[in-house]
Amino acid sequence: MKALNIWNQTKSLLVTYNFKDEDDIKGFRSALDKQLNKSTIERVIIIVNVPRGIDKTKLSPHFLIYYNSPSDYNWLGKLKDHQLLTELKRSFDLMLSFGKVPRKIERYLNKMDILKKILVNAELTNDPSYELELNSASENPAEIINFVIETLEKIDVNES
Repeated sequence: MKALNIWNQTKSLLVTYNFKDEDDIKGFRSALDKQLNKSTIERVIIIVNVPRGIDKTKLSPHFLIYYNSPSDYNWLGKLKDHQLLTELKRSFDLMLSFGKVPRKIERYLNKMDILKKILVNAELTNDPSYELELNSASENPAEIINFVIETLEKIDVNES
């Protein structure tokens, strides 16, 4: 019988990640795919926050990834991506936010039904909506993901 820890009890996962460059995203996606293949997670979406000036249409597509850029919002701050809006209406067991979440998408995430929110490698926020804030000494996406999952496997669901 599998231990009742946060990672093993997660069936749906929402991930946010801040774009650095194409190689970084490929490394992150590869490392995450490897961990997801060994997990019991059934549903995943990844929101990659792309800064202004990066043409998201030129980035490698992936069926799990929604590239989110400042141009995806109208002047009132309303999200124009209807597919992503539909996904954001669903509930999730766990949200892993790698880095500080941009304010525009954060407004939508805060309205969602998410059981556990974990912030990874971001300046400490003391935001009460996050159950846990983790910091990895590494900048390597694979090492960060392994660190996060190893940590979540050590936390009993009844303790969190």
